[in-house]
Amino acid sequence: MNPNLEEICKDPLFQLNLALWISQPHPSPHIYPLFYKSGLNIYSIGPSLALPPDIRLEVSGKINCQDSGRPDLVLELKSKKTFCVLECKTSSFSSQSSTSKQARTFLLITGPIISEVLGIGGKRENQGILCYFIGAHDTGLMETTLENLAKEIKCKTSLRVGKFGCFGIKPSKLTVVLEYSDHIKSFLNLVKDSPVDIIKFEEDTDPRPLYFIPYDPNVEQTEQEQKLCRRILFERILSQVISQIGGVTTPASITFTTGELLSSATLGLYEIWEDAKAKKNMRKLVNNFLTHLKKSVDVSLRGCIRYERQRGWIFDLENNEIHEELLRQLQRFKPENLDLSEQIQLTLFNNF
Repeated sequence: MNPNLEEICKDPLFQLNLALWISQPHPSPHIYPLFYKSGLNIYSIGPSLALPPDIRLEVSGKINCQDSGRPDLVLELKSKKTFCVLECKTSSFSSQSSTSKQARTFLLITGPIISEVLGIGGKRENQGILCYFIGAHDTGLMETTLENLAKEIKCKTSLRVGKFGCFGIKPSKLTVVLEYSDHIKSFLNLVKDSPVDIIKFEEDTDPRPLYFIPYDPNVEQTEQEQKLCRRILFERILSQVISQIGGVTTPASITFTTGELLSSATLGLYEIWEDAKAKKNMRKLVNNFLTHLKKSVDVSLRGCIRYERQRGWIFDLENNEIHEELLRQLQRFKPENLDLSEQIQLTLFNNF
C-alpha cells in the first residue's frame, strides 16, 4: 500500500474534491458516485452562511460561536427538502478548541433556521445535517465533540440544532473507503450501506482523481501538499494558454482573463464558488504566475505579452515567426521550477 494514502485521506482538499466527484452524474469509471445516485446535488461551494439577527441575540453571552461560517460545500436532497452542510477536516478537535466556535455555528445553521439562512423559505420548511469529512480514525472523537456541543447549546439556549455526523475516509488495499453511520444513511437516503469502496485504483498509482479545485488558499495543508496543488493549478493555466495560442492563425491577438483561466482550471466550478476571498487570492496567484511566465521568455518576445487591468492578459502574435517561437518557449516553461511556497499578499486594490 502507498505509505502516503493515510495522509492523502486526511487532506481537506482531497476530501472536498472527492465530495465533488461523487456528486457528479458521469464521474471517472474508478469512482462510485454515491451522492449523485442518492439524489444529492451540489447546492453551493464555499458559501457564507450567517445566523439571523434574532438567533445572534439569543446566543449572545451564552455560547461561544461565530456570527457566520463558510462551510466547504452544501449539498441538497430535493426529494426530502434536506440540506447537508459539509466541512472537510484533517483531524478531529475538542469542544474547547477554537474550531469549535465554527462548529457551534454550523450546528445552529442546520437546525430549523436553515431555510431562513439559505433564503429559501420559513423556519422548519427544510431540514439540515452537519457532516464532517475526516480521516476514519478520528470519526469517534469528532462525533463525541459534536454531541458535546449540541448538548451545550441545548442546555444554555432554547434553540434546536440540526442532525450531525461524520464521513470517515480511509485506504483499504486498492480502494479508498467511505464510512458513515446508519442515521446519516437514513437521513440522506444513501443508496448503499457503509462502508463503500468510493475509489478504486491500481497498485503503485496515485488514488487522487482529477481535482475540480486543484488549489484552495483557505485549506490547511502541509507545505508539500500545497506546493503540489499550486503546481497542478499552474500547469492547467499554462496548458490552457498554450492550447489557445497554438490554435490561432496569425496575425492575431488573444486575451485571457484570470476568471476565464480559473474557470477552465477548475472544470467550470470557479463560477459557482462563493468564497470571494479565496477567489481574489486565486486571481492574484494566477496574475503572479503569468508575470513569471512573461519573464521566462526572451526579452525580444516580452513585448508580445502585456497586461491591461480592464481586459486581462493579451498576447499579440504579429506573424508566424513570433507565433512559433513564443509557443516553443512557453512549452519549455516548467511550473515546478517556480517558488511554489511563495506567499501572495492581497493589496487593497485587489479587494475591488
